[in-house]
Amino acid sequence: MDGLLNALREKVDQAEVYHLKTQAIPIEFRSGRLESVKIKQTEGMALRVLSDDRLGFATTTDMKDPSELIASAIASAAFGEKSDFSFPAETDHSHPDVYDHAIADISEEELIKTGEEAIARLHDAEPEADLNVTINKVIETVAISNTAGCNLEEKRTHLSLGIEARKTREGDIFTIFAEGDARFNEDLSVDPLVDRLIHYFAYGKNIVPAPAKKLPVVFTPQGAITLLLPLIIGFNGKSVYMGTSPLKGRIGEELFDPRFSLADDGTLPRGPRSSGFDDEGTPTVQTPLASNGIIKGFLYDLRTAALAGTAPTGNGYKGGLLGRGGFRTPQSVGIGNILVSVGDKDEDGIIARIEEGLIVDSVLGLGQGNITTGEFSNNVAVAFKIEKGKIVGRVKNTMIAGNTYNLLREHLIALGDRAQWVHGTVRTPMIAVDQVNVVGQRG
Repeated sequence: MDGLLNALREKVDQAEVYHLKTQAIPIEFRSGRLESVKIKQTEGMALRVLSDDRLGFATTTDMKDPSELIASAIASAAFGEKSDFSFPAETDHSHPDVYDHAIADISEEELIKTGEEAIARLHDAEPEADLNVTINKVIETVAISNTAGCNLEEKRTHLSLGIEARKTREGDIFTIFAEGDARFNEDLSVDPLVDRLIHYFAYGKNIVPAPAKKLPVVFTPQGAITLLLPLIIGFNGKSVYMGTSPLKGRIGEELFDPRFSLADDGTLPRGPRSSGFDDEGTPTVQTPLASNGIIKGFLYDLRTAALAGTAPTGNGYKGGLLGRGGFRTPQSVGIGNILVSVGDKDEDGIIARIEEGLIVDSVLGLGQGNITTGEFSNNVAVAFKIEKGKIVGRVKNTMIAGNTYNLLREHLIALGDRAQWVHGTVRTPMIAVDQVNVVGQRG
């Protein structure tokens, strides 16, 4: 990469090279049977240049001849956005635990056995269920260099497991999903994922109607993304700078229930998205977003921080807000590890307090509604009815709607006492809120 940067010094004002080398072993089970085991190796570079304050971007998989990469990046800069920021010089950064020798050493046979054991347990519980399992082991090396003197490299491991279980009967298809992501092999617990699916199958045997009125809704950790996605967008420094976030100018104000806190922490030991630096070479940090209900800060990449006249927070990631975009996507504001505060009520205790309501585990069309203002409106994919503190069955053809900011400020019932990693980047407990609009139909 030094040779590439040297070739650029006389041609552009600034340059940055992002180099990614990945080895992945995805294992697929379809309908309970092993379908494929592959080894995928990817290597590529992304080049960003600043020329006359305009940003250019290009990528390549040709590691030997960078001439076309250079030409493409410079050509794109002629039409690029005006960008008044500088690539960072190398500075001290944290060294969180992101590499696990146990993941690196685990064999395909061991991964296959993990999938087979999960399938066997689910099949014993629900012999008629159609089961699909995906396991993916990833070892990646990320290197970033730029003309300001930054020269960083980090080797990381990642292991993920996804289970889809579907049960079909006349007039009804019931599909449930569970997933886990971890940097370290011992942090990926398969049994709790399987247990959850078994419980959901039991809850779902009985289909009940949902009423059309405002009700308490308990969002499982998996389902809590429905509430949290508007916040992730609202705390995005770009949304704040552009004035589309309702949080603009609200630092120091108490806009949530005092029990609610939210933070982004890219330095968290063994966190699924932890790293010593973001995809721009900026050191990752812990950024409080809301503390005891009070707005504390926002997330910035280099470009957005320059526009806002503030410091970057180490949140310049490839792949957008929820990340993992490979080397081909340009950096933008993204999240590291989003952490939601836990409460003091266990799952059973929260459900027992509800006279009538829903448990929502997933929705269809995540992001529907005017989420920049906090509004969500979704059909539920997996949800169950609560009556007199008990789960009585599954609801279908049901829609929920509300405003995240209002619900977490005025109508927070409880936060669960145990957080889980979901969606590969969010650690959240169960979140129970009241006064959610529920529209249910029979059938």
